[in-house]
Amino acid sequence: HFYIPIFRELLLSWGMVSVSAKSLYKLLTWPNEKDNSMNRDGNTSTACVIVVGGAQEALNTRPNNYQLVLKKRKGFVKMALRTGTSLVPVMSFGELDLFDQPANPPGSLLRRYQEFVKRVTGIAPAKFIGRGFFQYSYGMIPRRKPLFTVIGAPIDLPTITEPTNEDVDKYHEDFCKALTDLFNTHKTKYVKDH
Repeated sequence: HFYIPIFRELLLSWGMVSVSAKSLYKLLTWPNEKDNSMNRDGNTSTACVIVVGGAQEALNTRPNNYQLVLKKRKGFVKMALRTGTSLVPVMSFGELDLFDQPANPPGSLLRRYQEFVKRVTGIAPAKFIGRGFFQYSYGMIPRRKPLFTVIGAPIDLPTITEPTNEDVDKYHEDFCKALTDLFNTHKTKYVKDH
């Protein structure tokens, strides 16, 4: 997304950064002392929100069907270990009900096309169907549905400048368990038929 002129500037103006290791490392190691000349906004802490499942997870989106793409995504844990940053599990309920998507099961012509475009551009061309401005049956505006975001307890990580695969696996497993526990604790309150 950051290779597209104008769109890149729009994202940067909203405070977004690339999810590249270089960008995240710079953001997480930025000086946070109020009096430091590099601290332009005066904030004393930095948080990064990463949609770990990314484009692949977006292709699996269906109402009331929670499928996370997390098992092989471990780079965020490695970065957190390198910078000594806590991991905070966050789960949003209701996002999947805002839009529909045409059926695109793995192996279908549509899914193969989406995978090809994602491989070439890094962007998943998902077709989201919501509501319109003046009618409720078709459009690109999200449906009027409630969203509930639940935030779990932080998982404090040590600073390990060169984490081993075992270090990464251990804390990745801890994060996955915390996220699963968070979902299981709140699903009966926010997910239909659970």
